[in-house]
Amino acid sequence: MSETQAAILTTKSASSFASSDHTTSKALPAYKDDIALLKSLYTFNNSVEIKKFLQTHVALSAHLVEAHKQIVRVFGDEAVEICLEYANDPEENFEGLFVIVKTTLPPAQSLDLLDRFDEEWFLDHVSSEIGALFAVTVRPI
Repeated sequence: MSETQAAILTTKSASSFASSDHTTSKALPAYKDDIALLKSLYTFNNSVEIKKFLQTHVALSAHLVEAHKQIVRVFGDEAVEICLEYANDPEENFEGLFVIVKTTLPPAQSLDLLDRFDEEWFLDHVSSEIGALFAVTVRPI
């Protein structure tokens, strides 16, 4: 993804989020562009639910684009596939997205890289409000 694509996404997401009605005709083109870009970066495990969640939380898209960039930076070729998955767990009081990094590394090495990702980017660059909407995890394959 180019910096221009990221800038377009960020600009569109911010302008879409500024509208209190996320279903207005002005917000829909930006939302559709965001979804198309995210689908080029991630494998959507449950596409309908992901799209609905992102439509409700438009500002999340730009963070997911940057998260992908940072995952690729930290995991490199060890990230075999990066997926998005919607989850709703009332018992844990969680509704959000999981970014799943699939890797062929042993579990301990995968977790070490996840810790590095958290320390180098996630903890310092994702607000608690946005961080409550998505989590990054690893899945050795």
